[in-house]
Amino acid sequence: MRAKNEYYISPMYCPLETLTSGNGIPLFVIEHLRQLDFLISREVSYERTVDDFLLQLAVNDALRELRARQDMVVLLNEEGALVCEDGFWSLYFTPNYSEKRTLTPDSDLYQVYVNLEEKYVRGEVCKVTVPERSLKALVAGSAPFCILDEFCGAQDGGYLAVAQEIVLEGPERLYHNVPVCRYGALSTVDLDEIEKYHAIKTLMDEYIYSYDHPLEEGKAPKPISIAVFGPPGSGKSFGVKQIAKSRGRFRVSSLNLSQYHSAGELFTALHAALEYEGNNIPLIFFDEFDSELDGVSRGWLKYFLAPMQDGEYTLGSRTLSIPGAVFVFAGGTASSFQKFLPGDEEERIQFQRVKGPDFVSRLKGILNIKGPNPVSLTDRRHIIRRALLLRSLFERQARNFYHPDTGRVDISLSLLRALLRVSEFRHGSRSMEFILDMSRMAGASRYTPSCLPLAEQLDIHLDVQNFMNKLSFEQMMGDMVDQYSRIAHERYRTHRIQDALRFGFPQDEIRRIQSEDRMADWDNLKELYKENRRSQIRFLGERFEGFNTEIGLRPILPGAADTLSELYGPILEELAQLEHQRWKQDQLSNGWSLGTLDPQLRRHPARVPYEDLDESVKDYIRVSVRSIPGYLKEIGYELYRKNY
Repeated sequence: MRAKNEYYISPMYCPLETLTSGNGIPLFVIEHLRQLDFLISREVSYERTVDDFLLQLAVNDALRELRARQDMVVLLNEEGALVCEDGFWSLYFTPNYSEKRTLTPDSDLYQVYVNLEEKYVRGEVCKVTVPERSLKALVAGSAPFCILDEFCGAQDGGYLAVAQEIVLEGPERLYHNVPVCRYGALSTVDLDEIEKYHAIKTLMDEYIYSYDHPLEEGKAPKPISIAVFGPPGSGKSFGVKQIAKSRGRFRVSSLNLSQYHSAGELFTALHAALEYEGNNIPLIFFDEFDSELDGVSRGWLKYFLAPMQDGEYTLGSRTLSIPGAVFVFAGGTASSFQKFLPGDEEERIQFQRVKGPDFVSRLKGILNIKGPNPVSLTDRRHIIRRALLLRSLFERQARNFYHPDTGRVDISLSLLRALLRVSEFRHGSRSMEFILDMSRMAGASRYTPSCLPLAEQLDIHLDVQNFMNKLSFEQMMGDMVDQYSRIAHERYRTHRIQDALRFGFPQDEIRRIQSEDRMADWDNLKELYKENRRSQIRFLGERFEGFNTEIGLRPILPGAADTLSELYGPILEELAQLEHQRWKQDQLSNGWSLGTLDPQLRRHPARVPYEDLDESVKDYIRVSVRSIPGYLKEIGYELYRKNY
């Protein structure tokens, strides 16, 4: 870093003109801009702060002088800074510290920056490059910054390789390189969950403050209400309880609505739960709050309105006040807040009848717990959540496969990959736990497919056909996927240049093609493009493993009459359709949508059904598919026609 006299160090809370017009490299605190009314989030996540700041810098003309600078340092706190050097941004952050205010007007800002650089050299602070995005992408939010995504994208093998390492070796390297949210026994690296958990923590802290500093002497603030949703087995109550425990002021109790048959029973239980112990604040979970009452779906909602809004409830003939409380409503029928809300007109009418809009309007916080399954087609981080859970299950339940002295878990790679990549666990984390419980572990020192429960038992907890197809493919070819992908990519590079020469492209256009990110050699290719190659052979190979397909994949069988060395006719067309289906899924998972081609907004016109594609696009896909037998042959595999 440069000498102190090369920086213009802005005093905290100075006028905007002073901040933006000084000589030297600007060095200031992000909180300064917040105090000047710029819309920048606080104490949510490093990534949210970075994107909010970059958006303000790009679109707010009040910052145009600052925008013109090619170098600057924006301190987030004592544990993080956003640094611009020659127009390129990097983020320094401390993994185990959240984005929060730690600097004061008396802080020596230059020394804080020096300390961060020294901590980075010692390995105590991480540094990640902030991806370049256009103004259009920043405004649209089409490519949000995520440190976990950047880390996984920089690893050879991407998300799957990181997930494998978590299970086999432990999460320590991951925790050392990405932000981690920790409250008691709760740990998560998922950005969405981190932001939501921090928001819930902030609500609790502010409620504690208002409880300790009431507006009227001796009068506690009205309760605040939080709703928590998630699929079965996602641990909806666990995270909130861990946050509450970490604050040290709450007495937690749970009321399960499925056990009560009337409002009188509920309020009797609530009365007992509100009894104080010292200076503790009651925190009450209403489990399955959206269950039926007297045959009416979500029939309980109307009974919560008075406690939520007025801090009152009725017990017999008495109306009693609630002397301070936090209510947490844990859903039992909806896996997310969005699914709790009504969809069509009929559902909206019913939602109004049960006072749903009134209930929602009284909520102060929403938390969607994701669990080990993808919550959307764009949820690539589920494999990391799944790996962290699987690792903890091995440590707790499968001690003969876990070695505390080395920290390793002994599991076959093919089985591990199948567990990490299976389409879903039907009952969330419970299914993962039960699969291990049902496994045959006695006398085994390594977790292999022979330890698994019977297929009929497995099918209770996962899509057994999907799992078996993945397992069979990984057993046969899993370790060769990268070799296939390397060959496919290098042939693509060669053919693309050959086509350009054949069609007489000018030399400057050929040089432009050669400079594209996707045209780098395999060792220097971005993980995004590598994963596209791996995805193709995995997607098709797993389908070839099914019993209902005409085509199979195997090591080369010399002289076999059923070998398919060329693809044409109906088989070619079927595989081309599958390849297009695979491509659309990959595009969607990377945030692309249908529209006029726009890489900045991630829109592509080919995200339509195969039959709706132009014939020229279909021909391009067919050429790609016809190359597959040749690529397979180079690594010792072939396609064949099944005879059963």
